[in-house]
Amino acid sequence: MNMARLPIEKIEYFIQFESFVVLVVALLLAWIFYKLFLRKITEKRHASLRHRFIRTGFYLALSSILALFHWGVLQATWTDYFSLKIANYVGLVSFLFLVTVSIRMAQIYVYLYLFLANMSQGVPRLIANLFTLIFSTFIVSWIAADVFGFNLATVLATSAIFTIVLGLALQDTLGNLFSGVALQIERPFNLGDWVEVHNADDKWVGQIQEITWRATSLLGFSDELMVIPNKTIAQSQLMIFSDKHKPARFSQQFRFNFDVDTLKAKAAILEGLKSVPEVLSDPEPRVLLMEVTESWVSMKVFYSINDYGRKFRVGDAVITYVLESIKRKKLALATNTLSLLKDENDLD
Repeated sequence: MNMARLPIEKIEYFIQFESFVVLVVALLLAWIFYKLFLRKITEKRHASLRHRFIRTGFYLALSSILALFHWGVLQATWTDYFSLKIANYVGLVSFLFLVTVSIRMAQIYVYLYLFLANMSQGVPRLIANLFTLIFSTFIVSWIAADVFGFNLATVLATSAIFTIVLGLALQDTLGNLFSGVALQIERPFNLGDWVEVHNADDKWVGQIQEITWRATSLLGFSDELMVIPNKTIAQSQLMIFSDKHKPARFSQQFRFNFDVDTLKAKAAILEGLKSVPEVLSDPEPRVLLMEVTESWVSMKVFYSINDYGRKFRVGDAVITYVLESIKRKKLALATNTLSLLKDENDLD
């Protein structure tokens, strides 16, 4: 057996008619599953899956055409050395596209599973990327050893020092990667959740947009994009505001004159809250007396909303409607005593 032709002979074993039939059937089954069970996913997910199906089908068609050209040249009567060499290179390219199709096909099935299991929640790209990396590493290692005859054990043994140096150089990168994996295993939050990240004197507030191998992206209240390393997220204190947990609870304080009718003031605050549709009735709002001094009575209202991202808008509406209710009840808010004394001294 000619050893120079051995890789081509093994490549020809894979670019057979049966291999393409299996991949076409797998792609059609994935498409049928997508059409039957994933109709209610978001338009963004529809676009992502359609793009993956189109690209995978294109690579599969291209690999099939190259394979047909390879076999056609070999079976032609003008099989001179130059033609056979071209046919072998074409067969190699067809095989590489076939490997690409296999990896992309596996990735499609991962996304189908993730989208089906998380129909209403976001799916971090890190999970699919990790699977793709592991599957690709396995496929490439197997091809290198079985098809091209590389001795991976020898290569790994001789590159031990290089691996150590590379690991030290990529220490922060690997730390972010493993922190991202740990976050995905623990899953303290999902895409779309609002979080407050407290790290020493730093604080970030935003909605989780994406979790990659290096960082977590948050979208703030002013539509600013914050990219925080996964290692920092893992080492920080997190306050998570999610629909699956209790609604977000907020408060607003009001100060009245000392002689105010407290029951009437509480009723006025609660009446103002009823005009804000985002304020939940369950759990019901509460008004508590917080402080009494010689000059004022301080009351704080506690209320809940579902969407943490609207806390400033809801807070503005709460203050507006409560103040209107206080005016209708002819109640007086406390004034700054020190300012009044200063004004009187100025008049003197």
